[in-house]
Amino acid sequence: YKRGKIEVWDFIEDQGLGFLDGNVIKYICRQRGKGGLIDLRKAKVYLEKLISEEEKKNGIQKHD
Repeated sequence: YKRGKIEVWDFIEDQGLGFLDGNVIKYICRQRGKGGLIDLRKAKVYLEKLISEEEKKNGIQKHD
């Protein structure tokens, strides 16, 4: 999923991103050229999981 002059996976690797945050970036980058709303929803799933993991790591309880 090339955006401009750089492959998204090269950016993800360069930034040292993990699986969850890397997938958020991947789906955001490809949504306009490929998956549209479906990719935005996929990015949302990974972002929600990433938030949940950060909350656990920091001892924050989710209040829904």
